[in-house]
Amino acid sequence: MARIIAIVSQKGGVGKTTTSVNLAASLAALEKRVLVVGMDPQCGISLSFGFTRNSTQFGMYDVLFLNTPLSDAVKHTDIRFLDVVASNVRTSEEEDVIQGVARKDKFRLKEIFDDIRDYYEYIILDCPPSLGPLTISSMIAADSILIPVQAEYFSRESIGRMIKTATEVAKTHNPELSIEGVLLTMVDSRTNLGRRITEDIKNALGSKVFKTMVPRTVKLAEAPMEKKPAILLDINSRGAQAYLNLALEIVGE
Repeated sequence: MARIIAIVSQKGGVGKTTTSVNLAASLAALEKRVLVVGMDPQCGISLSFGFTRNSTQFGMYDVLFLNTPLSDAVKHTDIRFLDVVASNVRTSEEEDVIQGVARKDKFRLKEIFDDIRDYYEYIILDCPPSLGPLTISSMIAADSILIPVQAEYFSRESIGRMIKTATEVAKTHNPELSIEGVLLTMVDSRTNLGRRITEDIKNALGSKVFKTMVPRTVKLAEAPMEKKPAILLDINSRGAQAYLNLALEIVGE
């Protein structure tokens, strides 16, 4: 049965979609059956694999609002073991619609993923950069959350708020929800500030912080433009290796 990991952050620009794409690809490289799902209406997952809003016949909009079976929205990728369900929201009105569905029925996503859990080993949810209805519903559906955090001054406050929200969701809706871990992203160990903030976060959160840290690299920035995960762009790059190490941490190898 699949383990569902929601990639969550109420702050944009921290590497949330980059983490969703590259973690999913790295787990697939370890020969785990993986589904990555674009819950974010900004459609970053779709674009990262070369799927456009118009080329996606079925996506999460259809699944949530039109009751299209999730299996009909699954697309295969160039990586063996890795499938994608895109976010195909085209307008702000459609975004309001699916946010409304998630607000009205918080357990809708859980029911949707329960129907497909036996086919995959991991389901990765790329959530919106907010604590809105889609993110909360994703937490209810998930087994754990992974919080990507940019190594910067204001990071600790955002982590605390996300962990508090997850704790509330666990108390009220999903007692099985756990913290998969906090992932430091865009780390620049060459600067005193970068090293200081990294150590500060580690000291504050201890074992909740992954050993793996994702460096700030050109290859990770280029990968979305090339419409492929970093391991297909350059598997030996520092960014690709970081996400492979993260996948190993999660799998427990």
